[in-house]
Amino acid sequence: MTTGRADPNNFPEIQTGGSLLIAWQIKGKRVLLVGGGEVAATRLVHLLSADALVTLIAPAPLHPEVSFRLTQFPNSLTWIPRAFESTDLTDHANDYSLILTAIDDPVASSQIYKLAHQLKIPANIADVPPECDFYFGSVHRDGPLQIMVSTNGKGPRLASTIRKLIAKALPKNAGRAIEQMGELRKKLREVAPAQEEGKRRMDWIKKVSDAYGWEEMGTMTGEDMANLLAWYRKEGGEDGLEVPTLDELRALRKEKKQDGAVEEVEKKVEDLKMEEKA
Repeated sequence: MTTGRADPNNFPEIQTGGSLLIAWQIKGKRVLLVGGGEVAATRLVHLLSADALVTLIAPAPLHPEVSFRLTQFPNSLTWIPRAFESTDLTDHANDYSLILTAIDDPVASSQIYKLAHQLKIPANIADVPPECDFYFGSVHRDGPLQIMVSTNGKGPRLASTIRKLIAKALPKNAGRAIEQMGELRKKLREVAPAQEEGKRRMDWIKKVSDAYGWEEMGTMTGEDMANLLAWYRKEGGEDGLEVPTLDELRALRKEKKQDGAVEEVEKKVEDLKMEEKA
């Protein structure tokens, strides 16, 4: 519990009326998608990218991209070739984590939304913001990096424009650098798994993040990462943490190659000596 008087000017401003933006993990969870047209195709991009299991209910013919996804993801996408029936939900309410509709029938869409609410399943009704428990934004994806721009359903085209502006401003190697950092954190936990190491691990990772640029982090080799981890135990700096420069890492790489070359020469000399004795 904190004590004393705090200055309200130091607190972040709260703008009400927004949405809670979260990265919802639906990998391996079942999602119901009603509709097989162009909008359904865009929904499938989001769902399949998140490794969801999708049940698609829609009569033939399907949009060409939807048909393609069926062949591309046969283990993740199941097609029921007919119109939606209420029993699709009532008989399988516990199967679905989300419900999405993408059909040109406002009355049927509204009925699905009401049924979903009765069953307490979050739903998104395409092009009807008041009947949406969540919205799909415009997403930029680069490996593990995901950036979503949302207008709370008020301007999807504007969200797309803003997302493109943000994407242009990002470093080209951002996704790769983030992947590398994730791998470094994973290996650091293997090197220093003890709970009491938690603060040191976090502080050292922060120092690594500040020490290298996006391009530098993204182009590190596995050997560089191993050499970098070796510095974790070194004591140095005002905070007791030491991180090498990129030049120092590259020098370690060269030293290892030179050591390897010396070892190879020594081995050849030893082989020649053995041949002479023979």
